[in-house]
Amino acid sequence: MRTDRLPIVVTGMHRSGTSLAASLVAASSVDMGRSLLPGDLNNQPGYFEDVEFLELQQKILAECCETSDGGHPDWGWTESESFNAARAERFSPEARVLIDARRRAGTLWGWKDPRTTLLLEFWDELLHDAFYVFVYRFPWDVADSMQRLGADVFLSNPEYAYRIWTFYNRRILDFHEKHSDRCMLVSANALEEDITGFTSLLARKLGIESRKADPDSIYRRDLFNTTHSPDPLIDLVAAVWPECTRILSELDEMADLSSSGLWEAHRAVTRLSRPGARGSMSQPADLSIVIPTLDQGVLLIEAIASVERNAPPNCELIIINDGSSQPRALEILRILKDIGYFVLDQANAGLSGARNNGIAIASGRYILPLDDDNRILAGFLDEAIKVLDSAPEVGVVYGDRRDFGLRRVRQRIPEFDLDAMLEGNYIDACAVFRKRVWADCGGYDPAASPVEDWEMWIHAAERGWKFHRIPRVTFEYRVRPGSLLSRIQSAEAAEDRRRIIRVKHSELYRSAFLNRIEELTRKLAASDALGLELAAKVAVKEDENGLLRREVENSLAVLAESDRALQALRTETDHELLALRTEADREMRSLRSEADHELRVLRSEAGLKRSEIEALSARLAEREAEVARMKGTYGWRFLSIYGRIKHRYLLRVYRLLGLDHNDRSSL
Repeated sequence: MRTDRLPIVVTGMHRSGTSLAASLVAASSVDMGRSLLPGDLNNQPGYFEDVEFLELQQKILAECCETSDGGHPDWGWTESESFNAARAERFSPEARVLIDARRRAGTLWGWKDPRTTLLLEFWDELLHDAFYVFVYRFPWDVADSMQRLGADVFLSNPEYAYRIWTFYNRRILDFHEKHSDRCMLVSANALEEDITGFTSLLARKLGIESRKADPDSIYRRDLFNTTHSPDPLIDLVAAVWPECTRILSELDEMADLSSSGLWEAHRAVTRLSRPGARGSMSQPADLSIVIPTLDQGVLLIEAIASVERNAPPNCELIIINDGSSQPRALEILRILKDIGYFVLDQANAGLSGARNNGIAIASGRYILPLDDDNRILAGFLDEAIKVLDSAPEVGVVYGDRRDFGLRRVRQRIPEFDLDAMLEGNYIDACAVFRKRVWADCGGYDPAASPVEDWEMWIHAAERGWKFHRIPRVTFEYRVRPGSLLSRIQSAEAAEDRRRIIRVKHSELYRSAFLNRIEELTRKLAASDALGLELAAKVAVKEDENGLLRREVENSLAVLAESDRALQALRTETDHELLALRTEADREMRSLRSEADHELRVLRSEAGLKRSEIEALSARLAEREAEVARMKGTYGWRFLSIYGRIKHRYLLRVYRLLGLDHNDRSSL
């Protein structure tokens, strides 16, 4: 057991990665704190964060940051990346109290909190003998995780993830370079693949043995959504944030458990063709994907990566820069152009105009409009093309969607129904449709913005095109503060967009209204007919009920007469019964008198008989006494002896004469 270096501090930029490492350290009999931050929906097993250390470090970071500088001060990061570590000194007494309290327990102890990464020198000066377990993770995985958490600050500023990742991991590299003998550097991506390797490192470097445990009981695998090579997102991140991949490479070079081999950045080169590159409209692309963008960078990269990942062969990608003005967005668009993506720059024309301009130059038979913050999922595009190729009457193919960000839920989209669509849109713009559908509808109508896709679906249905639903999730929809979906939720805005749609498609609405009136009229007529039928049935029932009522009344009259007869019979019976009882009482008294007389006679005769019996008993007693006296005389004894002698003598005579039993009887 290691005893010379205490405590063990687990830190790094990513919370789930450090939580996994801390759980394994805790499984090695290291006391990570008694008051731990409980789990939540994002991490139900918990974070292994000592609440006392966490709260102290939150106060320290708030003091070291300029809170008016934007960013995310709770993590010690602001837009200017100014961090005054000297301000932490005034918290030294409070920190020593925590350290002393933990040391008095006399056990191997430690704590985990990503914020510690920015306070390494502060704690190391107080502890002197601490051992540090640093955990790092792929920057693109961290960016995705921070978006999925749904915090407003990261949804509104998606590039914060890459900047904070760089800010934290630079400090890990600097500290590790100075104190490598007291550090263990671990890739979270490698850790989740090789838990045994991590526990072996703990045993070798710290001299502590981990208890054997089922990995699934220690952490949730679904917390680690990871992207390994080869994947276009890695190449795009390397092109747009080269500092991240440079630092990641340095971390891998120094790491005790490295992610080297799990990722590799290549020069990003699109495999999607440019519009018109085939040189002949007789051989169009199967699918043209159009992404309008306005001052968007990070999320645009993720949208493009999802297209590169899932687009079938013979596709083209058209990016429409709809008048972006932010320097970082323009820089990212320039990088995309440099690596081969087609970007059409235009003055701001709104979403409808941007989509229309992109579709106008598209060579594809089929079109997919993709918002720059959404992501296509695997299989959708292949299946949509297959449906459109096999069903010429189908103009639009769509599916379910998965919302993430401010809310996380699967949206199950129903089958197409025109009446329901006239009431409100439920099919997202992220659907594959024929370019001919777009042409038949005259493109997206800017006057219908921000619900131009709803207007086009109604227009397409009006032109006779069918809709096909794929019953699974086909894309991910990012819900974030200030998103288009959030801006059109009010009742007033909803009524405005309905008014626009109703005016443009007044004949369709009028026809639908008349059809509804006609349907209601048919239902009313059917209801009236049913009412008449029921009335007739009621009349028949009433006649039947009248006849039945009369039969019942007659039966009741018969019953009443029977009741009266029964009452008379009961009265007559009661009189007869009373007479019979009187007669029976007289007979009973007479019989009782005769019986009493006979009983007295019998008792008298029985008295005489008893006297005779008593006399006979007396005489018998006298005879028995006399016999008893006789048995005591000499003569009686002599007769008894004589009888026995006679009996023996006769038996001898019988034997001598040879007589049997019968012969003896005859004698």
